Amino acid sequence: MSNGKTIGMILFVGGMILLITYAIYQGFQEIKIIDPIIAIGVGAIILGFLALLVSIVMEQRRDTKKMREEIKEEDLEP
Repeated sequence: MSNGKTIGMILFVGGMILLITYAIYQGFQEIKIIDPIIAIGVGAIILGFLALLVSIVMEQRRDTKKMREEIKEEDLEP
């Protein structure tokens, strides 16, 4: 796993765990305002998801470029 994927997964899973534990802690009470813990948890989930998305796109581009270099030029001609 690359660093981007690792960081993204840690943030994504950490945010999910933070929100779930906070919901359990609140005892399913009605939330009237956005608490800082909820904002941090949602932010971590969004940042983790974006880091994963960017990492996957970068990896796909790198693999495509490598594959094009490995394919012989003769095979690309019609």
